[in-house]
Amino acid sequence: MIIGAGLGGLCLAQGLHRRGMSFAVYERDAAPDSRPQGFRIKIDQTGQQALEACLPPALNTRFKETCAIPVNGVNLIGPNLEPVSERWVASWQRAGGDDAPVGRVEDVNADRLAMRRVLLSGIEAHVHFGRAFAGYERSGGVLRARFEDGSVVEGDVLVAADGVNSTVRAMRLPDVVPLDTGSTCIYGKTLFSADTASRIAPLFHTKTSVAFGDRLAVIVDPMKFRREASLQPVGDYLYWAMIGPNDRLNPDDGTGAPPSEPRNRAHAIVLSRAADWHPGFRALFELAAPSDVAMLPIRTMTAPPAWTTDGVTVLGDAIHVMSPAGGLGANTALHDAATLAEKLGAAFANRTSVMAAVAAYEAAMRDYAREAIQQSNEGAQLLFGAVAA
Repeated sequence: MIIGAGLGGLCLAQGLHRRGMSFAVYERDAAPDSRPQGFRIKIDQTGQQALEACLPPALNTRFKETCAIPVNGVNLIGPNLEPVSERWVASWQRAGGDDAPVGRVEDVNADRLAMRRVLLSGIEAHVHFGRAFAGYERSGGVLRARFEDGSVVEGDVLVAADGVNSTVRAMRLPDVVPLDTGSTCIYGKTLFSADTASRIAPLFHTKTSVAFGDRLAVIVDPMKFRREASLQPVGDYLYWAMIGPNDRLNPDDGTGAPPSEPRNRAHAIVLSRAADWHPGFRALFELAAPSDVAMLPIRTMTAPPAWTTDGVTVLGDAIHVMSPAGGLGANTALHDAATLAEKLGAAFANRTSVMAAVAAYEAAMRDYAREAIQQSNEGAQLLFGAVAA
């Protein structure tokens, strides 16, 4: 029983499906696209290996085909497009460059909704939308999950894949809570058009850009997709994310829009912070639709603690949410999914203990999640000096 149909939960479902195991996914949202959940997402070597381990080959190929056309190189710049040096996060390194590690697979940029559609392919009958999790209990060796609609389902393993505000984790591990970093991310997209091509600085069109302002950082990625109609998941766009401390990006000083219009407010804040930047940079935000701009608090966790395995386990942001500065959060969630699918699949095939399989997953996850959280905190410190207290 997988609670949550985000990228980690669906990747796990695909891994179990590939191994012939019985599973079901329960998601509180009414549909995959019922609310905005981000745009560009970077999938690194770890994430790609996890997808390859969980998806059937044809579907993994489909995923790669729906990713944005790769770009080469990174611009490190300031607000006026001036070059900046000596500010670098190791996990941004794109393989394929002259200094990339030998054998490293190049990162790919996926559109989150297009990726989610790929992960749903072939398992639609096992994914149940509009099912909000309410609680669980054990009866003998059986776990029963309850939902707000009054329904009850039974299984051997319950997986919390329901994100940073996980209801399952709050019940299973009440002392494990996200930490507020005191920072905010405002992200959005700007559609490519003749107007954007003429107004936005050309350097943003061909490379990833990382810009450093006054205790702010902006990451920009061109998301241009293959022209074949069958492979075109969305229209081309420029993805951008502005990251910084709350006093810069989530102030209580009223920057434009009433509280009932959070997207307008997020857009207004970005415009105010970029008001004196280069016109070709500022246009990136001016041309974005307020409906395509969102604000999220940046939270993190300490390294996952040890607990006694009992068949209710956790993956992704539910147990190791981290700053987006290193681009590791989603990739670590995919790593979780592949590891748990592998351990459960081996127990299924060899008729060995399911609880031992879950315990092995949890032990492995704690180790690599600890390292990912540390890297993400280091990245946040380099970007804007923000690390959770």
